[in-house]
Amino acid sequence: MTNKFTDGVRDDTSLIIGIAGASGSGKTVSAMLLAVGLAGDEPIAFIDTEGGRARHYFPTPTDTRPQSELIKEFLFRVKYMDMRPPFSPRAIWDAINEAIDNVGAKVVVIDSASDEWEGVGGLHDMHTAEMARLAKKPYDSLADWELHKFNFPAWAVPKAEHKSHLMKNLRQVRAHVIFCFRAREITKPVEIEDDKGRKRTTVQNIGWQPICEQNMLYDLTISFMVTPDQKGVPLMQGNQFYGKLNPPYSQFFAPGRQVSVETGQRLRAWAKGETTYTNKPASPPSGQASAESGSSSQAPDSAPITEQQVQNLLTYHAELAKQADRDALMTAHSALKATVADVAEIAKRILTAHNERIKGNAEADTTNTFITGVIEDAAGVEP
Repeated sequence: MTNKFTDGVRDDTSLIIGIAGASGSGKTVSAMLLAVGLAGDEPIAFIDTEGGRARHYFPTPTDTRPQSELIKEFLFRVKYMDMRPPFSPRAIWDAINEAIDNVGAKVVVIDSASDEWEGVGGLHDMHTAEMARLAKKPYDSLADWELHKFNFPAWAVPKAEHKSHLMKNLRQVRAHVIFCFRAREITKPVEIEDDKGRKRTTVQNIGWQPICEQNMLYDLTISFMVTPDQKGVPLMQGNQFYGKLNPPYSQFFAPGRQVSVETGQRLRAWAKGETTYTNKPASPPSGQASAESGSSSQAPDSAPITEQQVQNLLTYHAELAKQADRDALMTAHSALKATVADVAEIAKRILTAHNERIKGNAEADTTNTFITGVIEDAAGVEP
């Protein structure tokens, strides 16, 4: 008998992470920043299903700079696979397994895992092939009644492949795996009435939907959504993630904060059973606002703000924290705007956080924790 009981301790725990987002939302850079933190000095493998698009994030063949220098330009040194179709569950797992067994990767990034769902040879193509097999005729020749009849039963094979050849194997994996998923904005028709009582139907956006097997994100250890308007910032509604972020992982994320190398480092320390510091949200390295667009709001080597600037920001924050409605918030902002003009970008983040608090999207304590972290980061305070 090979199985035996030992003391239950956390050491060398594998994390399976999913990041979903539309083009330009920062999912690829967020995944790579997490990977650098999770890997430490160990290898990172990158599986690219999108025809080489990931090469934009890699150094040139003659660039010998260390990762610590490359990251200032959002470049990453990895072991790379330009994966070709089919993107079946079995093929995706084989690529992950090769990265771990043959490359020795500690972290594997797959971009985009959405191709397992809608790419060539993925679950949709498998479903189409199964419908044709059940109907015993080419898919293109199926009548409407046949499409309806065979649609549901034809999902049995691809769903079973997804569970057996990808998800079951992931539960036994001995490395960190990060899946990037594309996302689409979902809409619904709504009826509105104008000031004259006339009704008309319009389309309303109701959120984002990851492109993957419907239960996949919830089967992962951690999953979240990022959006183009806040690149690299996990999408939340109040204090809730769009995805899965249960304790104890929630200590490493907070509203309005971009994921970063430091986020990955904290997760790595936690997974290895090391002591971690909590209650201070993970912060990005200076300048990480670009994600896939490559722009940034602050230079990577910006100097820490002065003690006087810290005090001005704390006073600004304290006054905004007293306000309970938007009009009062903007009045307080206008009164103190001049005192924080030299740190306007930081003040803008503080104002935005309090605006979200007033709208009911964040609790006062969460807002205070976030803002304190922003000011400490700007001041260069070590956690």
